[in-house]
Amino acid sequence: MRGFQLLVLAALLIGELHCARTAPPAPADAPATAPPQSPEPPPADQQTPPQAPGPTPPPPRHRGSPHRRPTAPPKQDPEPEPAPASPKQEPEPAPPRLVVPPQGSPAPAPPVMTNRTTGCTTLLVLGDSTVDPGNNNHLPTTARANFLPYGLNFYGRRPTGRFTNGRLATDMLAEKLGIARTIPGFFDPNLRLAQLRRGVSFASGGSGYDDNTANRINVVSFSAQLRNLLRYKLLIRTLLGPRRAERLVNRATFVISTGTNDMLSVYLATNRSNAISMEMYENHLIAHVANYTQAMIMLGGRRFVFVGLPPMGCLPITRTLVGTGSDRCDETLNQLAISFNSKLVQLLNFINYQHQIRISYIDTYTIIHDATVDPKTFGLAEVSRGCCGSGVIEVGQTCRGRRTCGDPSRYMYWDAVHPTERTNELIANVMMDSIRELYS
Repeated sequence: MRGFQLLVLAALLIGELHCARTAPPAPADAPATAPPQSPEPPPADQQTPPQAPGPTPPPPRHRGSPHRRPTAPPKQDPEPEPAPASPKQEPEPAPPRLVVPPQGSPAPAPPVMTNRTTGCTTLLVLGDSTVDPGNNNHLPTTARANFLPYGLNFYGRRPTGRFTNGRLATDMLAEKLGIARTIPGFFDPNLRLAQLRRGVSFASGGSGYDDNTANRINVVSFSAQLRNLLRYKLLIRTLLGPRRAERLVNRATFVISTGTNDMLSVYLATNRSNAISMEMYENHLIAHVANYTQAMIMLGGRRFVFVGLPPMGCLPITRTLVGTGSDRCDETLNQLAISFNSKLVQLLNFINYQHQIRISYIDTYTIIHDATVDPKTFGLAEVSRGCCGSGVIEVGQTCRGRRTCGDPSRYMYWDAVHPTERTNELIANVMMDSIRELYS
């Protein structure tokens, strides 16, 4: 009996085994059942992952310890930020070894004695074509001057992008300060550390306080110039270190020369004059000046030189377009310049008082107007037309390849808008006096 029972049990077991082997759906179900069994190992695996998340808390520790490592990447991250200027940055690290030694110093060494009398060793320039040393050469714009006869009296008789026959007022100011013979443009691909320390120009011909003025002709707006100023500061921090870079910017003189293009190119040459009143547009520009100055102060600026508007009604091109002729200026435009300059001076006085910084105003209007009324006193002979071409309408591209006057030093204007090197020297002399006061 027991033997029979054993046979029955054996048959049942064989049947179960056969069912387990022959039932294919079981694997589909088996995963269902198997997962619970396999999950049992995964739980162990999942318990180890939780141990992996467990290491995730250490990331804070890794943030602490690798903080030493990340610090290097962050420093490398800011470097890529100026990467747009990387072509400039890559050559610069090498020059420090070449220029920082007395190889580059001997030339500036004598002028350094002059620097001690003023305390100014760096010029940072923003503005329009009156202070653009050639930044527009690197832009897709027609607002350029990198062709003859521009630069006719520059070193080597070569055009550099400066809208004049020789040097700009800021170039001459740099020489008077003993900093350098010229101030290069920030877009110059051959910039070196020594030049960066002496100063650069972010200016772009055709720009103004109103960004719309620059956007019309694809040049660098004032807002964009401020962003480039920030890039400059980051680059200097990378090359010199934070403390030396901050000191350099704090001791620098910021020169701002712009505004004429806003009035002539935007306000008078478009329908904008019909949309808003003259006073409203002036207030619009003054508000921009306030914001820009605040931004420069936040970037470390402590000493500023603002150049006022010239007598716009006396420009050869406005005499032609308005129809006053070469014998007299347009007083309406001159009054517009006087009104804006008055508001600018009021704003600068307020900012100077509010922030306890030092600001100087260059009265270009009086300089140019006095020379226009009494040219002989200033060594000039022609003040109503430019030296390039006919002198009454040519500027920029229309001046390309034109014949010029015999002696530019006797002319107030090089083309129908921009002053000659001689006139720039008159402005630079006044700038020098104002900088002495800034550092007194």
